[in-house]
This record gives sequence, C-alpha cells and structure tokens, in this order.
Amino acid sequence: MKIFLLFLSLILVVLIIPADNSVKNFDVDSLISLMTVSEKIEFISGYKNFNIKGLKRLKIPQVKMADGPMGLNGHGKATAFPASICMAASWNPNLIEKMAGAIAIEAKSKGIGILLAPGVNMYRVPQCGRNFEYYGEDPFLASRIAVSFIKGVQGHGVIATVKHFVANNQDYDRHRVSSNIDERTLHEIYFPVFKAAVKEADVGSVMTSYNLLNGIHTSESNYLINEVLKKKWGFKGFVISDWLSVYSIKSFWAGLDMEMPRPQFMNRKNILPIIKKSVKAMSVLDDKVRRILETCNRFNLYGQKGKVCSVNRRKHEELSKQVALEGFVLLKNENRILPLNKNIPKRVLILGPNASYTPFSGGGAAMIDAHKMVSFLQGIKKNAPLNYKVDYLSVEGMYHQYSSINFKKFRRELSAVKDYDAVIVCVGFNPESEGEAFDRPFSLPKNQNLLINEVSKLNRNIIITINAGGGVHMPWIDKIKALLFTWYPGQAGGEALGKIIFGKKNPSGKLPISIEKEWKDNAAYRSYNADHAVSGAKPFYTLYGKPHKVEQMDYREGIFTGYRHFDKEKADPLFAFGYGLSYTSFKISDISVNKRIVRQNDILKMKITVENVGNTSGAETVQIYIRDIISSIPRPKKELKAFRKVYLESGEKTVLNILIRPNMFAFYHPDKHDWIVEDGDFEILVGNSSDNIAIRQKITYQRRK
Repeated sequence: MKIFLLFLSLILVVLIIPADNSVKNFDVDSLISLMTVSEKIEFISGYKNFNIKGLKRLKIPQVKMADGPMGLNGHGKATAFPASICMAASWNPNLIEKMAGAIAIEAKSKGIGILLAPGVNMYRVPQCGRNFEYYGEDPFLASRIAVSFIKGVQGHGVIATVKHFVANNQDYDRHRVSSNIDERTLHEIYFPVFKAAVKEADVGSVMTSYNLLNGIHTSESNYLINEVLKKKWGFKGFVISDWLSVYSIKSFWAGLDMEMPRPQFMNRKNILPIIKKSVKAMSVLDDKVRRILETCNRFNLYGQKGKVCSVNRRKHEELSKQVALEGFVLLKNENRILPLNKNIPKRVLILGPNASYTPFSGGGAAMIDAHKMVSFLQGIKKNAPLNYKVDYLSVEGMYHQYSSINFKKFRRELSAVKDYDAVIVCVGFNPESEGEAFDRPFSLPKNQNLLINEVSKLNRNIIITINAGGGVHMPWIDKIKALLFTWYPGQAGGEALGKIIFGKKNPSGKLPISIEKEWKDNAAYRSYNADHAVSGAKPFYTLYGKPHKVEQMDYREGIFTGYRHFDKEKADPLFAFGYGLSYTSFKISDISVNKRIVRQNDILKMKITVENVGNTSGAETVQIYIRDIISSIPRPKKELKAFRKVYLESGEKTVLNILIRPNMFAFYHPDKHDWIVEDGDFEILVGNSSDNIAIRQKITYQRRK
C-alpha cells in the first residue's frame, strides 16, 4: 500500500509541475507531502537576504523581495515617489492606489514578487526617525491610505507586506525598547490600520516589528500573531520578521512563518529536536509552509517566468509629481504673499541647505536610486515667469548641525537679502539627520534656525519650505510670511514646488499630524525621553541575538494622542491635524441626513454641500468627525470617521454623499474585550480641519426600537 501511495504521489507531482520549470495552479497539500522535513525548515527562512528559497527538486522557483514604501529599493534605478507621510497629506486614496500600482509595475519589471511595504506605524512623537515612512497620527486616515496602497500593489500581482506589527513608534534602541500599551489603546489606535489591511485589502504578508510589546518581542508574541492576527482577524497570508528581529526559537511557536534574512533561530538545528519531541510541531511547520505557498500561488508568483513588464517612466514621474503637489501643505500665507504674482516683475532669492540639494527621502531602507532629481532651486527657476530674476545664495555653515560659523562672513554674505522682493529659505532634515534606526530632535539644526532669524532681520517677505517626516519646532513662525511643509517630496518635488510658488498649481495638502508649539505640548512628553533623539541611537544590529536589558516605554497617554490629546486638554497646537490652506476659499454648508435615529444595522446617508467661493480652482478636503456626547468610559471629543477630497472650479458647488455606518460609533471596551456601541446621542461634526468645524448634526443611536 505504501509503495502504491508513493507511486501515486510521483504521478501527481509530474502532473502538477509543468515542463517550463515553474509551478502553476498547483495543489499545495500535494507539494507539502512531497517535501522533506529539512526542505520545509529551509523554506521558512530567508535566502540570500531578500528571497524565499526555491525548491529545485520540486521545480518551485525562488521569490524575490524588495523594500519599497516610496519606490523600489536595491534593484537599480527606480522612480522616487514622495514619502509616505506626504502621501497621507494628500488625503487622496485614489491617487495613492494609482501610485502604488506604478511601484508594483516597476517591481515586476525587475522580477520582484513581494514588496516590503507599506509601513503603517502610528505617528506618536515627532522625533521618530521613520515617521516619514508612515501615514500620520490618525488610525482612520492611515487605514484609508494603507488599504489603497495595498490594493494598488496587489492589483498588479505583487504581494504587499504591511509593517511593522506593532507599535514601532520610535526608532532609537529599537531592538530592546518595550512599547507598553493597554488593550483598549492597542485596538483603538495601533491595531486599526493593520486590521484594515487584513480584512479590507486582503494583504498577503505582515511583518513584525523590532520592538517588544508589553515585554515580549513581537516576533515571539503568540497574542499578536496567533490570537489577534490569524485567529481574530482571520489573516490567511504569511508573517515574516523584520530583518534580524528574531531573538529565539520561541518565534516558531508564536506564529512567525518566516525568519528574515536567514535562519539564525528557525533552522534545522533548533526545529528538528522539537519535531521529535512534539507531535504538534509538524503541523505548525506545515502551516507555515502552506501559508507561504498558497499566498505566492494566489499572486501567480510561481508562474511568471519569462513575462516582461514594461515601465512608463514618464507616467510614473508625473504620478510622483502629482502626489507631491497634493501632499505639500501650505501652513501660513500672510497677506497672500503666495502665489508670487507673475504680472509684477520681482527679484527672488533662494537660499538654505535644502535648496540646491533637496532630500527626496529620509534615510534607511526606504532610500531609492532615483532616475533623476529636481531640486527646489531647479524647480523654482524653471517655473518662474520670464520677468522674474531668481538668484541663489550659498551660505557657508548651513549644511551641518554643529558646524562652526564665521559670523562676520556670515552676515556679510546675507547682506544682499534686503535687496530682494521675496526670499525663499529651504530648510529641514535629510537622510543623514532623519532616518531608520535613530530618532531626531524636535528642533531643526541650530544653524538653520539661526539662518531664518538673521534673514528675518533683513527682509520680512520670507517663504519657508521644510523637509521633514514630522513636526518641528518653529520659534520663528511670527517672523515669516509663508510656510510650506514639503515633507520628503520624491524625485519631482522641485517641479511641484515651482508650480505652487508661482500659482500654476493650487496647494491642497492637509496635515496628517498635529504640530505642537513646544515639545512639552505633546501627549507623550512625560513618557518619551527626548534625550534619545540626540544621543540615544545604537548601532543598527548591536543587540541582535544577544541577552539585553529591556527599556520600558510606557504609553501613558493611552488613546489620547495627537488631536485627541489637544481636544482633551483644551489646548491649541501650532497647526492642527487636518489643517491646510489654499489659494482659494471654500464654504461647507447644508448638511442633511436621511434619519435622525440610527439603529443597529442602519446606514446613515449624509449630504454635504461644498462650494468654491474664491477666485481660483482648487481642492478641499471635507472631514467628518463623530462625537459621543455621553459615554460610560472616557472617549475623545471627536474622531475622524470619513473624509472626501473634492476639486471645484471657482464658483462651482457640489453635494457630497457620505455614508456613516454603525461601527463608526463604536469604541473598544476593555472589560468586554470587544467593540461596542452604546445607545445615546452623537454629534456629526463637519469641517476642513480638526479645529475648524463648520456644521454639526445631532443624531441618536438605538440598537432596538
């Protein structure tokens, strides 16, 4: 009988393995039954750093991975798209889906089957070195952008990897920092975007984070991987570790499916003895193999050999520019200094460390070898009217945080500033000062603050651009006329800035974060040690695989982070979540609902009128927040639950149709360990930022009649 079954298996393997040396629509269970234990163990660990190992005997090809939250990393030239935080600032999920599709096309053109993106950790403190890779402070906004990104990637046959699961909200000492977070806060703030990635976007892969969660490394957390991700959310894909973030064989039992980039712990030496001792271990191993095979097969990664995917570089560059145009946020525009008037001849001076070399990305794995780069200086000069004189001034000592300055020479160089009609000062961080594996200060480099202050003494018509992945301290804010937050703008950022400066395009970005006046205003001020952002960085792999003391990071603010914190404290940020100016004006009015009493399975239909009452075409983002008027436990004063970006010509009016579903009224009850909606009154708040509510509508929720 055994001989007959073996013969039958050999027939099956011939049937399921085609002659072209790739596997198509294969029977996963049959393949697993034909794999040796050693082959299975080798299959669940990284191969050559960025690959899933192929099995030549069974004609399963290897699958390549690549970093790529803003474009393809490590495989030659690629389109450099704006930073993820800039994507979120666009508040345009449809645009991000198209952009992500372009990244997937470039990945396929280079034989990449798995994209290690998107990064979706929540913005908690401005110092986090990888904030630029994430989607801001609000779980709903981040979820909408993440779902669109994943659909864009996977819609083109490339597996997306949502990361880093979970609470990697600071990057200093990340191998040994424990993010200590209560159950409710996890479910309301830090889990939602991962949950949406799984349940709405059907993401193929999830990556665990470096940090510990409540004292346990995430790659070893049975609660995170097995209980929440796989059982509660029904995740069917596979879970991989971040590179060198497995610390023991505990990860095998905790639900980790693949150790990257090599088998340091999940190897034959450690797993074979476990299998001999435990009957369950073999089924655990088979489940890991099955998840990888089934997911790769779902995306046809074993049947693409010989296919060629062409890349339209011009189209992708236009997409990169469009994301920058929609993601740049105009935060100040005193006396409508912007856009610079093309009908009036002017002399404009450009200076600052980020003018001639504009950093298109923060540092680390997200960096891209861009096809081309357009600096802010180039973009402004290119888009300037013919009757403008645009000059550039290189100021010595501005390029480094602590470089010494010859003040006599410095002031002599700046003396010409007073002769210009407008001065554009380009400041911010760069890949060396903001990036992966370290945190950065809240303040700009001190020489840059000095530059702004000195220029303000000579000329009041100052326009500031800031490259950063999050908020910065702005002690000079009252000394300038205009401020554009330009994040890390990708390869076409200079072109986008030039068009906005001269009014060829209207800025429409909205902040995906709150920006504090002072660091002490942040919700995490008492639990995050800002000293680490200056001197706390550790070498990238120092602690890997070694016993280490755990550093505790208590999230004492709980759910009250970002704008939720400012509402609770009745305090004003410098710039509020959702805020962003335009060259035109909009009016939000006339809210109507189809019912005032909402029951358990009802969907509330809202109509909101928006009108462009200014003289220029542009886009407004209508934001819908919900407030629980009376709750059994403390809740935020309001929470974002819907938004819509709308483009209108001058004088144009439109009516938006918005759906409000019952789960939008829910909160996570720590005693019930589940989401619930309590009967009572709610307010629907509609505005164009978290601190500018234009209209309100009261409704009542009743589960039953």
